Amino acid sequence: MAGYVGRTVAFAWDGAPVLGVREKGLALNGEAIDVSSDEDSGWRTLLATPGQNEVNVSLSGVTKDRRLRDAWFSGNRTKTATLTYPDGSILSATFYLANYNENNPYNEAVTFDCELQSTGTVSYTPGS
Repeated sequence: MAGYVGRTVAFAWDGAPVLGVREKGLALNGEAIDVSSDEDSGWRTLLATPGQNEVNVSLSGVTKDRRLRDAWFSGNRTKTATLTYPDGSILSATFYLANYNENNPYNEAVTFDCELQSTGTVSYTPGS
């Protein structure tokens, strides 16, 4: 059985490319606002516009780049990140580096995984 490796993306952190990155997951969440009242006969009523939108991106890869590790230790974990997908879609936003893990150093490279959480408006341009 083959392992899940994710989808290769071009990833830039604070405008600088980080090589060897794969996207493991993309979670899009919109927190609904419940406006139910006694007039709703016991049925829940939600506003059409969410109260909060969020995008969480899980990444992994093998890299020699230290940008994400350095951002974690410097405490400067909020930066602009851009992901360009193989179909040309582009996701860009300011993200908070919520977690970062390194494993298995080899020939000056490490395997890593991390999660980015959006803060502020997210820009998405569909690909072909």
